[in-house]
Amino acid sequence: MKGLIRNNFYSMESNIKTAFLMSALLIFTPFFINHPRILSVIVSVQIFIFIANIGTSLHADEVAKWNIFELTLPVDPGMVIMAKYVSFSLLIVFGLIISAFTGIVSSLLSTSADLSSIIAGYEYGLTLSLIVAAIMYPVMLKIGTEKNELIILFSAFISVILMLFIAFIVSLFSGEMAWQAALVRTISLVVSLLLFLLSYFVSLKIYKKKEF
Repeated sequence: MKGLIRNNFYSMESNIKTAFLMSALLIFTPFFINHPRILSVIVSVQIFIFIANIGTSLHADEVAKWNIFELTLPVDPGMVIMAKYVSFSLLIVFGLIISAFTGIVSSLLSTSADLSSIIAGYEYGLTLSLIVAAIMYPVMLKIGTEKNELIILFSAFISVILMLFIAFIVSLFSGEMAWQAALVRTISLVVSLLLFLLSYFVSLKIYKKKEF
């Protein structure tokens, strides 16, 4: 398992460095714009930016024929897929850590820093990242990684549609469309976690039947 995870990060090394650099630069955004909504967006982007680079790495593995070599390893297919999802989870954790510094900078610059905006940013970023990973990986396993950018955009679009749908359902009970309501964000996050878990089993089934 450790070797598989290590290999995943070797293939993503250059993309991870780029993601760290971009996320680190965004930490200084509050020096120029310290508006609650902008802060929420920045935190979301910092979390998502790590997952957004996965497609390129998966495509590199496919071009290098790693997927074929992987089949010869004395490991269970479940371990191979589990290593991918653990790697995805670690990337999201990286985003959470970097975005925490943005919240700290914002708090230092303003005594009225909006904690709820930071929390909302975390929830949106986590939801988007989990749903994108949950959709993106099984789709790429099924059809390949040549159109990885398009698949990531499609996955992001689906995640936004899902959050809007949840907001609509909540509005039926609350009487108003509450896209930014805490309840909507919480439900969206729970749904994204469930999709991420379900995605593992879908990916495992595809992997076992896939002919590389």
